[in-house]
Amino acid sequence: MFVRFVVGADVENAAWLTGVITEARLLRDRGELYSHESEQLERIFDWFNENLPCPPFSMKLRSGEWTRDAVAWFRPEAEGPIRRMWDVVAILREYGIAVRMVTTDKPGKIVYEDAYQVVAETPYWA
Repeated sequence: MFVRFVVGADVENAAWLTGVITEARLLRDRGELYSHESEQLERIFDWFNENLPCPPFSMKLRSGEWTRDAVAWFRPEAEGPIRRMWDVVAILREYGIAVRMVTTDKPGKIVYEDAYQVVAETPYWA
């Protein structure tokens, strides 16, 4: 099962929801986090930057190879990244932000993949 973390209630269509990294960055950038939470978030982001390949979203969107519907999903064996995502989820939940984990066997048309994640379009799971 592929795994994705999204911001939104269970009744909302997960295909249209924001990912937790985006929401955490927005909270941080608006200055809504306590300093220790911002520092924790920065450590988590640093860990992701050092340990997780970054899919070429902006390049592929500009070239037209991907659409805005392309989203990243973790592979089930990506235990380290998934564990750190739960740390981000915990911060968001402290602020009353609804977060849920979505799983699927069919994330859509895979347009990028590495050892930890895939990026897929056409979310058949929606």
